[in-house]
Amino acid sequence: MPAAPAPSRARNHREHRKESKALVVVTSVLQLALVVLVWLLALVPVAVMALVAMGIGALKPATAKTPTPVDS
Repeated sequence: MPAAPAPSRARNHREHRKESKALVVVTSVLQLALVVLVWLLALVPVAVMALVAMGIGALKPATAKTPTPVDS
């Protein structure tokens, strides 16, 4: 019986190039920066709108905040 051929996995392993650690770090940092940027772009307008709403509420006269007494 003939000998079995060498598995192709060993041949593919030799042909596989190792990734550069610096490239992996740079790619990870860029991905993290992109995620942070997207979150900031989503959250900053909402935070500004909330601050404006609070400011408008604080500037309203105090008489508008107190309920009017009911005569019975």
